[in-house]
Amino acid sequence: MSIYLNWAATSYQKPAAMTDAVTAYLQNNHYENQNRALAGVEATSIALHTREVLAKLFNVSDASNVLFTENATMSLNMVLNGLLRSGDHVLTTQMEHNAVIRPLERLKDDGVTVTYLPCDQTGYLPPETIKPAVLPNTSAFVMTHASNVVGTIQSVTECFKIAHELGLVTVLDASQTAGYLPIDMVAMGIDILVFTGHKSLLGLAGIGGFCLAPGLADQIEPWLVGGTGNASELPRQPNFLPDKFEPGTPNTIGILSLGASVKALQAMGLAKIQQQEQALTAQFLAGLAELPVTVYGPKDATKMVPVISVNGQGIDPGELSWALHDRAGIITRCGLHCAPMAHKTIGTFPEGTVRFSLGYTTTAQEIETTLTALATVLKEGV
Repeated sequence: MSIYLNWAATSYQKPAAMTDAVTAYLQNNHYENQNRALAGVEATSIALHTREVLAKLFNVSDASNVLFTENATMSLNMVLNGLLRSGDHVLTTQMEHNAVIRPLERLKDDGVTVTYLPCDQTGYLPPETIKPAVLPNTSAFVMTHASNVVGTIQSVTECFKIAHELGLVTVLDASQTAGYLPIDMVAMGIDILVFTGHKSLLGLAGIGGFCLAPGLADQIEPWLVGGTGNASELPRQPNFLPDKFEPGTPNTIGILSLGASVKALQAMGLAKIQQQEQALTAQFLAGLAELPVTVYGPKDATKMVPVISVNGQGIDPGELSWALHDRAGIITRCGLHCAPMAHKTIGTFPEGTVRFSLGYTTTAQEIETTLTALATVLKEGV
């Protein structure tokens, strides 16, 4: 029997209420598209309901400002390509995922300039580094909420308060935090919130999106265009929400799964889940302190999401990850985790690390089993 410790990549066990909802939808032959036929009323209703669920979760004042895409990567491409113009300067951090880095690097070809703010060796961005980096043409600040490599939680509210004082649009990548940490767009000063559905929100893969503060839609040009089922007479993309940012056939099953999984999360209690995963993270960190490994990041469960990167001294992370799986059925992730600058920051480039990430069904016994297996592999060698 395997132990799944790769929740930062995708959630493993889904809530029964979600799988039941998806199964019932499929078994009842619901294959309609929103806005495409009279039979599509139910699909439209599912999307509206899920928008309202997410608007409440993230404190979005208008549910039509919750937009659905395939995932966080698609959302970030739509937002960054639609928001930034030639001549703009954008700030981001060294801890970003390639879903942020690669769109920004491509936008350099269009005349956008980028500054990667330095983080300390734990992956934390000191908020005071923001103001000195702002230029007359700086228009936006893009930041991950928590590192997918070492779990470090950034001081979003403080950072975005500074950014707003300097007139910047704030963009938060909440891929690792949505469904684990409470997120309030208003209180935290988030102009654009990007999320994915298949991680801590516990939905199916292939659904994600972004949420906009009031008035932000007018600042973003549609990057992906096509049919919407509404205003079909127009040769250009409609300018009203959600159609402006939702071309093509929607992933109704994914949207349904997301609405159902978020309601299941709320029934379980987000605070309870966070407390449970935080305790397991602390347990794992305490056990790692007794082993001959290097642990990266804050090493404090209260300052991180349940994502822990380690290296066995002198052991290639790929070989260590494979040995854990081969001998004990423990599923981790090794390498650079699509975040090369983060690894340069913590000093693990180019080999990377072995990443252990926990979820809502991880148990204390699984943590102890993993620590025992890791100790054995380190002692016996790979």
